Amino acid sequence: DYGVYIVDGDGNVVKNNTIRGHSQAGVYMNGSAATNTVWGNTIRSNDLYGVYLNSSAGVNANRIVSNTIDSGASGTFQDSGVAISDGDRNLITNNTIRGHLSVGVVLDVGAATNTVWGNTIRSNGTFGVGLNGAGVDGNRIVSNMIDSGASGTFQDIGVRVTSGDMNSITNNTIRGHSSSGVDMS
Repeated sequence: DYGVYIVDGDGNVVKNNTIRGHSQAGVYMNGSAATNTVWGNTIRSNDLYGVYLNSSAGVNANRIVSNTIDSGASGTFQDSGVAISDGDRNLITNNTIRGHLSVGVVLDVGAATNTVWGNTIRSNGTFGVGLNGAGVDGNRIVSNMIDSGASGTFQDIGVRVTSGDMNSITNNTIRGHSSSGVDMS
């Protein structure tokens, strides 16, 4: 189940809520959901994702702004903080994204021209930011703090790009990873 589920909706605002304890995602956008804003929420302890944007129709021009997206202290760990598949021109900015089993922010198949800017991404299991899959092109990873943190959970890699063209990784602070700061393999 989902805390907030937006399908084919435009211009919705999800603001100043605590969203936790769901079996799928805290916030899920699907269909042609566009121009929605998720702002100022505490999103934690959901089984798979904090925020998940996924649709073959394209989830475009949504904003994920100033949220705390973490696993909390309940022992339930979200797999990933923010995940986007088949979405363009989405903005992920000024969030604190930490303590996930896998990836803080993942841009997956078909996620193009998205911007990850000004976030603190810390203490995630494998990567801080991952770009993976066909069509993951033209994304911008800019001015983020991506580090392993001091919680005992260490990211192996700060930013990992396994596929995609014309992605830019600029002006980030990337430190304390057990393998690589940036891996483009």
